[in-house]
Amino acid sequence: MTEHIKAEGPNSAEIEYWNGAAGEIWTDSNRLFDQMFEPLADLAIARAAPEPGERVLDIGCGCGTTTLLIAERVAPGGSITALDISTLMLARAREWAKTAPVPIQIINADAETHDFAPASFDVMFSQSGVMFFTNPNIAFANFHRALKPGGRVVFVCWRDPDLNPWMMLPVESVLHFAPDGFELPNADAPASPFSFAPQEKVKTLLADAGFTDVRHEAHKINIRIGEGDLNDCVDLAFKVVSPIRGILSQASDSDAQAVVDAVRAALAPYHTGNCIELAGSVWVVSARRP
Repeated sequence: MTEHIKAEGPNSAEIEYWNGAAGEIWTDSNRLFDQMFEPLADLAIARAAPEPGERVLDIGCGCGTTTLLIAERVAPGGSITALDISTLMLARAREWAKTAPVPIQIINADAETHDFAPASFDVMFSQSGVMFFTNPNIAFANFHRALKPGGRVVFVCWRDPDLNPWMMLPVESVLHFAPDGFELPNADAPASPFSFAPQEKVKTLLADAGFTDVRHEAHKINIRIGEGDLNDCVDLAFKVVSPIRGILSQASDSDAQAVVDAVRAALAPYHTGNCIELAGSVWVVSARRP
């Protein structure tokens, strides 16, 4: 019987979120999300450069796509611990893990507070999940303890909002429908997609946790949203860009269609005939435990 992580502790809101509708959306649309974020996975795995025989922790593994890609790199002789707070997404990961060429341990836990065995991993990896910790200083201190001396941490995080129109364009198109108190995603908000955008903030965070050789590599990427006609692609945009989904969920019945129409109008010029294609930009961050 699978035990479900309890929605408690510093990241209880995130645990509830990813074990509710968000977890269902990402599990049901996993193939399309994998296509969207494939450039992130490729960049991060290339920088992490996992080798045969290494032990890897995949933080925020979701449905397990990156876990399986890493498994191919650490075979033979390696192993992976795949960790996520979403029970729904891990159910999919467990199925896929059966096909992996190396042992995969799947854990439903909060990486910020989970009691990892000390010095147990060669690599700690995250495609885009580390920005959402309530206490990232505690989380990275925890990761530092779990890494072997000489071990490396590699993760991808979004750069500034104005460099990521794939997210900000649809949000800005419906700001006039937003409820009172709504805030645009920004680098100052905790647990925000852009909370790790400031380079010096992340360097300080990693240094305070004991990491050295901190490096930021900037990459411009194209984000391809959806597959098929414009309406199908806009539907996926509402699933992946949570602020516009939130605005739609709080809109009055009379405004709901106007919200959808505004997002469609904003994204229509970027529909290629098969997907919506917009620019994005990320940091690939790496560091070492001395």
